[in-house]
Amino acid sequence: MLSIIQTLQSTYPNKSPKYISNVEIENFLNQNKAKIDNDSFKEIKNYFLVTLKVSRSIFAKWEEENKDLFQYKEMIQKSNRTFPLQKEFEDLLKIRKYSPRTIMSYINSLLITNENLQKNWQTDLMNATLEDFKEYFKYLTMEKKSSSSSIRIARFSIEYYRNEIALKPIRLDFAYGIRKEEHLPTIFTLSEIHKILQSITNLKHKMMISLLYSSGLRLSEVIHLKVKDIDIQEKIIMVREGKGKKNRMTILSEKIISDLSVFLEDRKPGDYVFVSNQKSSKGKDRPLTSRSVEHILEIALVKAKISKKGTPHDLRHSFATHLLESGTDIHLIQKLLGHKNISSTTIYTKLANPKVSGVKSPL
Repeated sequence: MLSIIQTLQSTYPNKSPKYISNVEIENFLNQNKAKIDNDSFKEIKNYFLVTLKVSRSIFAKWEEENKDLFQYKEMIQKSNRTFPLQKEFEDLLKIRKYSPRTIMSYINSLLITNENLQKNWQTDLMNATLEDFKEYFKYLTMEKKSSSSSIRIARFSIEYYRNEIALKPIRLDFAYGIRKEEHLPTIFTLSEIHKILQSITNLKHKMMISLLYSSGLRLSEVIHLKVKDIDIQEKIIMVREGKGKKNRMTILSEKIISDLSVFLEDRKPGDYVFVSNQKSSKGKDRPLTSRSVEHILEIALVKAKISKKGTPHDLRHSFATHLLESGTDIHLIQKLLGHKNISSTTIYTKLANPKVSGVKSPL
């Protein structure tokens, strides 16, 4: 079997390895993604850096964009775990268009579940009874102190696996309705938002952060936004297939229209609004990675001298909180955010500044 270096050399037989470009390396990595793990990736990266003494920026970019894949493969390699019909389960999730991150999360949860069932209850995912699962979830909540999110993922992945793949239906009704931990997000003040935006000089980066805040978009929605989704004349944004694969409309701030118009000049309707500098393996434009946007905000917070730790999603939280403080009806905020249940939106009543909202002490 050819090593990863030999495979690379055979892919470009008429070119000295030292002169293989970033684009060619990226194409090679994408074409061989299924074979590449942490060790083989380090091997090819060190081959260029140490043996050939040339650096290639594509390695850092590609590693960042595929970190979930690496984590999953490393997890499998280290643990040598598996569960019955694992590939069939993964294939079904892919067919039903679950995201790579969600697929990795569900498979990891089932691997852990299967290992615990084998170790502590002498059974496995395929054959565990309802009583076995009750004991397992008791272990998760009382001994392991797992988060409600982890428990919810475990419950869903087990039911999905047993009902759809193993064809041994089971309902874990006892694991429904587990209370979530109280977690309040970071809310930036209006003054802090202005400082963040003023600290960003790159127009592309400023538009990205502006839309996250002023339209209440999720990070995934911003990076997949297309030119055709923005109606400058009507001052609206169409969010296509947001969370839960649902469409919705949200607002476009008048204050950013001038800069946004310049930024979108000469762009085609089907173009991504925020395009990565790296092309796809087929030479097509692709959106920025989530990590790129997170990094942009991190730098902006430092430049703006804001000590709060915040994420792009906290800009969305700030959008909703500031709307509530300004007197916007909570049901309208729910629609703008795309929340299925009003309970998801009412968290902002805890975050709104009572003084700004016009609430006065009775004394």
